[in-house]
Amino acid sequence: MYPPSSQYSLLPTDPEEAESPIDVIPQPKRQPWVNSLRTRRFAFLTAGSLALLLVAGLYWSYVFRHSVVFPSPDSTFAFSQDSRPSWVNTPPSEPLVLRIAVMTRVDGFERRNAIREAVFRGVRKEDVSIEYRFFVGAPPDNVKGKEVRKLIEEENEKFNDVHLVEEIRDIPERLSEKRYAALKWAGSVSNASYDYFLTMDSDTFVRFVPLARRLPELYEGKKVNPREEPVLIGRMSMHLTYFITRVPDGNEDPGEEDEVIKGPWFQYPAGIGYMLSSALVKIFLSTDPPLPHHIHYPSDDVMIGAWIAALRVFHDETIEWQFGSDHPPEVLRPKPFLPNPVETLIIDDVHGWHDFPGRGDHDAPISWDSVCTHHVTVDEMKEIRRRLEFLGEWKVE
Repeated sequence: MYPPSSQYSLLPTDPEEAESPIDVIPQPKRQPWVNSLRTRRFAFLTAGSLALLLVAGLYWSYVFRHSVVFPSPDSTFAFSQDSRPSWVNTPPSEPLVLRIAVMTRVDGFERRNAIREAVFRGVRKEDVSIEYRFFVGAPPDNVKGKEVRKLIEEENEKFNDVHLVEEIRDIPERLSEKRYAALKWAGSVSNASYDYFLTMDSDTFVRFVPLARRLPELYEGKKVNPREEPVLIGRMSMHLTYFITRVPDGNEDPGEEDEVIKGPWFQYPAGIGYMLSSALVKIFLSTDPPLPHHIHYPSDDVMIGAWIAALRVFHDETIEWQFGSDHPPEVLRPKPFLPNPVETLIIDDVHGWHDFPGRGDHDAPISWDSVCTHHVTVDEMKEIRRRLEFLGEWKVE
């Protein structure tokens, strides 16, 4: 809006109103058609200038609406050339082979597109070989659900990367069953054909190049073969809840849950994400009956740690277990999942796997070591990928 006319003072047009006769420069007399031409030229230039201003305004409006202003750059990022680790310029001797499952809502179309573009597109094949799927449960059987199902079909026609678990409703209570379905997908190929199965949420930003290049440091000099040894990598928390299979697959009641018991404390991967070695995936899928996986959210991550701990401690007859009131009194300890105990190498990667600064219980600034950052918005994913420090981690296509 222009300021009111009262704020303007008229410029002197009469030479006599000028401060000094020296300031008055006689102007030649012009013909009427010359004045008309000058008027049209002025109008044309004015209109062109306004058009340019309008385009520029629209451009910057778009930029500001689609740009991310991080809460505090100083607290969001922590980079310095002095802290640049040596592994940044040390590619692996051979590509790390990953099978990846992304847990998403069935109607999470924007999230899936963001991850395709900001995380998966252009991953350097010299460092990492990936195969991924988005896992979703079945939409509701109503008008909106049918619309979502049609959009999923169209999405798969274009990308062919959405795994629809038809027998599981897409509700939080059945997230653990969705994780187990993803585990079965990962183990549908030989464990000799890949290194790790990585599970991530739809608000997780992953940098695959440092993920591969940092592994030797995480192994701390040990020679680790994930295709032959059970390994868990992620950000760990502690819990003491174990589970015993009580609910059969195919159960349609989301309110039912496997039996819960208490025992020794164990490590489990927090909700940021985690990697299971292909050997561990094979072990998980070898139990009969299947491992307990009808666990209510938010214990779906605890479930993973409970499996690993149970493979070892269910064989220990000295442990006193705490059962619920509905547990058979004659059963004093849980039955082992396998004939022999299994020891798993657990790597708690505190610096690599964390929440976005100011969000979650494991928040930290994004640094060279940040390989898996949780609670990231769609726009933030795009901006983080464009960081100068991360140039070269993705190939421009």
